[in-house]
Amino acid sequence: MTASKVDTNLSPMSFWAKPRSEHLEAWKWMRHNQPVFWNDPPETLDPNLDNAKGFWSVTKHAHIREVSQNVKVFSSADGVFVDDFPQLEDMLSFIVTDPPRHTTMRNIVSSAFTPRNLRKVEERNSAIVRAVIDKAAPLGEGDLCELITKEVPGRVFASYFGFTDDEEIKHVMDLAEQLGAWADPEFAHIGSPLQVFADASNRLGEIALRHAKERQKNPGDDLLTWVSQASFEGEKLTVEEVGVFFALLAGAGNDTTRHSAAHMVWLLTNNADQLAYLMEDYDARIEDAVNECLRIEPPLMHFRRTATQDYELGGQPIKKGDKVVLWYTSGCRDEDVFENPDEFDIKRPTKANPHQAFGGGGPHYCLGHQLAKQMLKTELYEIFTRMKDLEVGDRTIMVSNFMNGVMKMPGKWTPEQR
Repeated sequence: MTASKVDTNLSPMSFWAKPRSEHLEAWKWMRHNQPVFWNDPPETLDPNLDNAKGFWSVTKHAHIREVSQNVKVFSSADGVFVDDFPQLEDMLSFIVTDPPRHTTMRNIVSSAFTPRNLRKVEERNSAIVRAVIDKAAPLGEGDLCELITKEVPGRVFASYFGFTDDEEIKHVMDLAEQLGAWADPEFAHIGSPLQVFADASNRLGEIALRHAKERQKNPGDDLLTWVSQASFEGEKLTVEEVGVFFALLAGAGNDTTRHSAAHMVWLLTNNADQLAYLMEDYDARIEDAVNECLRIEPPLMHFRRTATQDYELGGQPIKKGDKVVLWYTSGCRDEDVFENPDEFDIKRPTKANPHQAFGGGGPHYCLGHQLAKQMLKTELYEIFTRMKDLEVGDRTIMVSNFMNGVMKMPGKWTPEQR
């Protein structure tokens, strides 16, 4: 395999409009030949920005883990996207902070997830999933993204925050989709990718702050209230920080779960033998199945760090100030870690599947990964037990260098009798 035969220029959006197979070939070439690889600036950047420069692509599982866990050298505070969105990344809460502030904020939020609160969340999740399938199952056909995979996380997160107005719930779901699809042609009418992201960020921020202030005056029995009241070593989040945390979950948590569910349904329906194996003993096999789906199709393709000092990674010198992009989609298929990495196999045991769909470890490892997996397990069970003979068409993949998204996915099934 030679570089001349494989397109490794990850900078232009034209690369991300290519079939996913070509992206996988690029990462495979890098892993084998130059696992820490220099790319020119993304074309979506404003060339007038001070930080509009190239980036290092990190493609090996071990190197992704090394960078993720070395927060003293590799900072998140200067942004986490390969596309720089100055000041707007403040909407991403403690994702764009470093220890010690990151540690404090994460501990405060974690303290809100008491066993009692987690039980409530799981009960609400199950009820919401069933209600969504109640509406979809009798139809017999439709876009599974609109009917199910977008609806479930949107309504689950709405319940977390105590939202009851259906119009506002749908508005937040639409903004969450826009937030992660800043370069997709569907949103080009808004403006440049920066303007698309800014529009969604600002509108989510306004909703978030309004509800956070309301919870200060009138506490409820929801996650927004629990986080508002939570403390760690005497510290609490400000109302502005609570609002930003909501925007983070509404965007990042909502959209990633939506796209993961779509990929999982597609993978399982297109591998009938594995779906049959799963349904023979769902409870015992679903953990391995979900982890394998996440490995093959991680919802986020990358997060970025910025070097705070000179460093050598895999023999490659990294200079202070350099952008370092962690390609989880590549790390999840690293031949040094996974046997037959391009093969989808839900019999692959979780203990042999250290996928990086939730990050490479360290303090920024996804806080909500267990909640996300619980939601996905419930959703898949309802779909495959109630939507008999389900067949799905081709996925319409989002044009993005960040979100591994599914915009549309048609399906047909035997209608459930009311």
